Amino acid sequence: MKKNLSFQTKECTNKNCRFRFPLMESEAVINTCPKCESPLKDIGIPYDRHSVQKEDPSPDSFEIHVLLDNIRSLYNVGSVFRTAESVGVKKLHLCGMTTTPDNPRLAKTAIGAEDLVAWEHHNNGLDAAKMLQEQGFSLWAIEGGEEATPLFGLNIPRDNQRIALVIGNELAGIDPEIMGISERILYIPMQGCKESLNLTVAFGIAAYYLRYI
Repeated sequence: MKKNLSFQTKECTNKNCRFRFPLMESEAVINTCPKCESPLKDIGIPYDRHSVQKEDPSPDSFEIHVLLDNIRSLYNVGSVFRTAESVGVKKLHLCGMTTTPDNPRLAKTAIGAEDLVAWEHHNNGLDAAKMLQEQGFSLWAIEGGEEATPLFGLNIPRDNQRIALVIGNELAGIDPEIMGISERILYIPMQGCKESLNLTVAFGIAAYYLRYI
């Protein structure tokens, strides 16, 4: 069983600073404030990070793969790995310029999830999308546009459903030809001035909604 991480709360003794932060007990001892270099004091007693209760997948859970179409930011890719592992995604298809776990910097946001989720790189995202369809997956693109329908309220048939969520480039979105062969195009409703969410946030909303709908 994985051991919980233990922390000690530290606080600066300078009344004009009072910088407060958690320090992992296994880290090197810090006696002075990182902000003003005044002495630090311990607040309270050490505590363990709270763990989240695990859930077994529902018997009628459908299989989810994810196709990342030319994602520029390796940190976005790492974050997708972490969320994908949490929600039970079976495999990530990393297409075009999308960074793979071969880049060690990806681990900064994946935090080990890159070793737990299966992945495959494809030079051509359209070819990967067609391959998934041939394997029985329905392509569900998370994107805007006139043909898009709201994600929430979606009725999902449960019988042997295999879904490949498609997430597109931060600026260009999803390749139009991939959109053209997608069975569904889904958007997340927005209430502010911005027209879209960060792709990692959009993916997290969509993946959890589809898993627990």
